[in-house]
Amino acid sequence: MMLTRAVARPAAGLRAATFRAPATLRPRALPVTWARGMAKDNKPQSPRFSKRPAQKSTPPSNGAPASAPKPVPEPPKQPATPQEPDQDPIPDLSKLPDLTQGIPSTLEYETAGATDRSVLAAIEEEEGAKAGGGGRSKGELPASAYVSSSERRRQKLVMWALALTGVSAVVGVAYLGRDWDEEELSKNPEVPNGWSIGLWWRRAMARMGDTVTYYQEPAFEKLLPDPDPSFERPYTLCISLEDMLVHSEWSRDHGWRVAKRPGVDYFLHYLSQYYEIVLFTTVPFATGEPLVRKLDPYRFIMWPLFREATKYKDGEIIKV
Repeated sequence: MMLTRAVARPAAGLRAATFRAPATLRPRALPVTWARGMAKDNKPQSPRFSKRPAQKSTPPSNGAPASAPKPVPEPPKQPATPQEPDQDPIPDLSKLPDLTQGIPSTLEYETAGATDRSVLAAIEEEEGAKAGGGGRSKGELPASAYVSSSERRRQKLVMWALALTGVSAVVGVAYLGRDWDEEELSKNPEVPNGWSIGLWWRRAMARMGDTVTYYQEPAFEKLLPDPDPSFERPYTLCISLEDMLVHSEWSRDHGWRVAKRPGVDYFLHYLSQYYEIVLFTTVPFATGEPLVRKLDPYRFIMWPLFREATKYKDGEIIKV
């Protein structure tokens, strides 16, 4: 360390004397080894201070004009287009419904087909095709993903029920279209036996018609039995129950009430000497039988006939 200082002092004095000397007596080059050895801190500087500011270029000493730097052309600036925010269209208030008189009916809108599922499905498919194709936009789940498990089970049960119904219908028609036996063939001579599809279908319809007729025709073919000679009357009188012997009315306080007509007892007792009295009514047996038993305790009415003795035709009950 002492040796380094001793060397540096003469070098510093020589450097100062050299700069004070005239330019003609200055040496061409000075040793630079002294500056490297005398540096107090030889640590590398941080990258932040490694870049030095650009020094201004000085004109050359020989008097030649310095070339000016060429300006760099800037790119043309495009005029900024102002982006207007999306604004919803202003609705026409004159077309809105008037709710001061109550909520208007939507029957006309629904009957026009605007709420038809097929139309809405077509619109959704068209919108999905415009969005990206495939019926739905990218990243959107299919419609089956929004169906719950209970709804899937319900749909599955419905499909099984429909399939079972179809199979039962086919088996039922095949069973009803079988050949007649001797008794059935005597009742239906216009439909013979055979294996053709037409005859099979006609026999099935005939058997089904017989089943429906059981509920449309009277319970028995002969409504009145043969008269007994001991109780035989020269004439038969057929009377009705409702609005002739009794009158029914309903009120909020008492509900249904049945009132007997005045003079009914005398009427039945007197006419039973000369007529065979038959009661014919469209009231069911379960409803009319208690009324008749209470209205006629002495059994002046010999033969009561109820709805089971009527005939159902063209949606009406007929007394034949």
